[in-house]
Formats: sequence, C-alpha cells, structure tokens
Amino acid sequence: MRSTPHRIGFLAMVLGLSACVSVLPEQPKPKALYQIAGPATKIALSSHIVIREPDAPRLFASRNIAAKGPQDGLRVVEGIAWADRMTRLLQVAMVDAFSSDGAGLAVDDATGVSGAAELYWRVADFTLEGNEGVCELQLTLLDGRTRQPLAQTKVNARAASTSDKVQARAKALADAGQACVDKAAAFVAAESEGLTRTD
Repeated sequence: MRSTPHRIGFLAMVLGLSACVSVLPEQPKPKALYQIAGPATKIALSSHIVIREPDAPRLFASRNIAAKGPQDGLRVVEGIAWADRMTRLLQVAMVDAFSSDGAGLAVDDATGVSGAAELYWRVADFTLEGNEGVCELQLTLLDGRTRQPLAQTKVNARAASTSDKVQARAKALADAGQACVDKAAAFVAAESEGLTRTD
C-alpha cells in the first residue's frame, strides 16, 4: 500500500515527459529526392581499385543539400534532399564509373577485397551558388599494400541550372557531382595503369 503513491508519481512523471516529446516540431519531409547519375561512358581499369566513401564535413556527409549565402555562409535548402548520404552517392557513382571490361575492377571498401590501389578522397565543396552547382574533390591514390600515396590531385566542376526553381538547382548540383566523378575516375584509371594486382 505504501508503494502506491510512488507508483502514481512515477507514472505521472513518465506521462509528463512523453507529453514534452510530442510537442517537438517534426522535421519537414522533402518533396523531391535526388541522386548522382552514372556516367555515359565507363572506363576500363588495369588493376583492382578499392573506392572508399569520401570524407566530408558533416553538412555535406548527409542527405542535406546546402547552398552558399552571403559571406559564404551555408544553409540547408528546404524541400529537396539526396536519396542517401551524399558521400555514399558519390562512392556508388565512382564505382559505377568503371567498366568490367579491363583486367581490374573498382570495388566498394565494404566488400573487404584488397586492390593494387585504394582511393582516399575528400569533398572540399558540394554546394549551390545561386543557380550553379559547385563540386570540388581532393583525391589521393594509395598503394594497396603499403598505403603510401601514389598520386594526388584536385578536380572541380560547375553546372548551371535551367531555372531558379529549387528542383532545377538540385539537378544542377547533381550534374556538377557527376562531372567531378568523371574527372576523378579518369585520374584513378590513368594513375593506376600498370600497377600490380593484389588478390
């Protein structure tokens, strides 16, 4: 009998907390989701290459689409989003940029397969600037055995939007990402030419 008031007090506290949680605003759901399209032409590889998911600032490494404002301040564009983490979409697009016609293959780092080289890369910029999509990637090709750097470069691309509507601007950013991936894939293929394959 003595424990009843305690139980009632505990129940009131739990109900009070649940009421607080229910009044929190829900995150708005995007009206459209975007992906980075695969390349029109795929590149053959002479060696197996491991493609890691690129590093990126937290805002870029999410489903948010960011735009630059005054003094380069960044804001999340409402109503649109990536279909997955932007960094994962770039990784998939990079793997898809290579064909299976050559002696080597591009593989996701999650497969656990080793390669003659490994791509470590970083997203330096992936934003909307007005009606333009802007992408900049920093790439380092590492030796698959020693992890020593073999080659480094930076690639960038811009794509203009067909209008100032938010959906057209998102498409421009996706196009800039695809163009960046195409340039990055050409770098990987050229720098990995002639490397000894590892199994």
